[in-house]
Amino acid sequence: MSLEAWALAVLEKQPVYFEDVGSPDKGMQLAMIAKAITEAAREQRGFPLSKQRLVAAEIAILENESHGSLRIHRNECDLKKRECDSGRAISLFQLHANALTAPEVWPTLGFMTFESTKLSAKEASRIFTRSYLYCVSTGAAGDRIAMALTAYAGRGCQLDKWQGWRVRLDTFTRALSVPVPHADLSQKQPS
Repeated sequence: MSLEAWALAVLEKQPVYFEDVGSPDKGMQLAMIAKAITEAAREQRGFPLSKQRLVAAEIAILENESHGSLRIHRNECDLKKRECDSGRAISLFQLHANALTAPEVWPTLGFMTFESTKLSAKEASRIFTRSYLYCVSTGAAGDRIAMALTAYAGRGCQLDKWQGWRVRLDTFTRALSVPVPHADLSQKQPS
């Protein structure tokens, strides 16, 4: 079974953000996200663990940063509620403009199209990979995924400095516990 089908199964098991309950667009959005994050993971170079773990990390990030909100996906942040880090973050992955983000990429990240979602997923994958490799290189003790999730959030690699890693790691672990869907045997071609 494909990594994309597994990613979709994981996304479908996540709680639906309260504003999105009953939305006819939610299924389409989840399929778009699953395809975007799996393509981004396949294209990402340098991540030393499996593509499945990279996809699980991206799911943990988007679930805890934006709850997969349709409204946030459409870049409709409520700045009065200080959403999207008071307007400094964009996309489901709550990416920030910085010296490591290409200036031409930044304005294209916050839209609910496949192209924009994939670009956002690629940026998140790149930042998470860089965070993971950085934390490994420091020699810091602790769970490497937890440290990378902390570094992704801009908090360095030390787990005692920020507790937000705990819920993200829990989402990551729950994602990996979702079984890979079995292929529909009726769709197999005769051998």
